[in-house]
Amino acid sequence: MRQHPNQRQGAFAERYVAESYGLDHAPNEADWYDCVHPRRTKYEVKSTHETLANGATGRYRVWEDQHRSLTTAEGATDQTAWYAFVLLDENGEVVDVVRRKPSTVTEIVGGEWNDAGHAERNGRQHKIPWTEVE
Repeated sequence: MRQHPNQRQGAFAERYVAESYGLDHAPNEADWYDCVHPRRTKYEVKSTHETLANGATGRYRVWEDQHRSLTTAEGATDQTAWYAFVLLDENGEVVDVVRRKPSTVTEIVGGEWNDAGHAERNGRQHKIPWTEVE
């Protein structure tokens, strides 16, 4: 089965984060995280390019339902959670990986969720320019 370029990019970023942080790559375990630390810390991996094909600044797409699950995990006694934002150059090479707590991402989003309008995924989203998580 052929993957869409965004799916390939996402899978690459997930594997990169898993290898870099000693995590288990578990993309099918739940729909709100991609990797798990041996101590059960959850990681949701987001990726973007510095500059998009149209010349715009790259953005990370954060989904409200995933974010709600991550913030719940962050506040739980027996677990925690992170976002791992992977920035890629024009050739798809990793430029940087930035970890942020879901509570920090809540501050960045500021309650501004928008309907996605995608056939393949319903829900509300927020697109964060990569410069806002650096």
